[in-house]
Amino acid sequence: MPQVKILILIFIVTMLNGCQKENKNLYKTTELQNGFPEILKPLEKDLPFKILSHSILESNNDSINIYFGSLKQGKQKGNWIALSSKNQIKQFSTVDLKQNPKNEKENDIDLEFNNSRNRVSLRIKEFDTINNRITYSWINQTTLTDSLSVLTIDKPLAKGKTFPSIELTDINGKKFNIDNLKEQTIVINWWAVWCAPCRKEIPGLNKLVNKYSDKNVQFISITDDSMDKVSDFLKNNEFEYDITFISKNDRVLFGNSYPKNIVIDSNKNVTFYKEGGNENVWLEIDQHLTEMNNIK
Repeated sequence: MPQVKILILIFIVTMLNGCQKENKNLYKTTELQNGFPEILKPLEKDLPFKILSHSILESNNDSINIYFGSLKQGKQKGNWIALSSKNQIKQFSTVDLKQNPKNEKENDIDLEFNNSRNRVSLRIKEFDTINNRITYSWINQTTLTDSLSVLTIDKPLAKGKTFPSIELTDINGKKFNIDNLKEQTIVINWWAVWCAPCRKEIPGLNKLVNKYSDKNVQFISITDDSMDKVSDFLKNNEFEYDITFISKNDRVLFGNSYPKNIVIDSNKNVTFYKEGGNENVWLEIDQHLTEMNNIK
């Protein structure tokens, strides 16, 4: 009997070691190359930072590529990530890597695309700045996997849904809830200072504010950038929307893609939703506002 117990114990230990080895093998390592990836060339002149390095992550997916790299803005360094499909960039954002208890830089990253209908997720486990190398694994919901998984997600801001209650802070530091804006049509722009498409659409959005200044329409910009960054931007750029900042708890509502333009009717129903920006997006919003019956 003691021998049987020992054999069982050896078997269990072997199985556990096998699982640990399998989990370790889910992580991949890639070396970042210096310079700008060719697919991002159209965005290069509009980015407020310099891209230092890049790599295409191994995904086992023929239709989607994920790029990761480092950047520099002034004296500060950071990271960026991008998703492309059919040779077009569908998502681009900066990335914050956090120190874990083992003093490693890591983060779980969600990338949404196709108007936030789809999402891919990954974990950056380590970023070796000395050797310019990262370790990463793909995530399927909460499970680490060795290949990229594309998930279909429920859109909380989809047309026809009720816009949720969120707390915002205005440029003067005053907090308010969007539910307080009663009996008004609300036009929302989700943006970021560093986002080139966001900046391109601002002149057109300003035209909307001027056109509907005597109507029952409230124009609100929402960002998760710091107040200092936005204030610096506004010194040299005019943005007529009411400038507001979102809390960490509520920012998950908008996801990681910028910009988004949303129209909410007086009953807080989403009547217009569009992801991705260009200088003519204001014309689509204008047409939608014209067709709404409750704008007087």
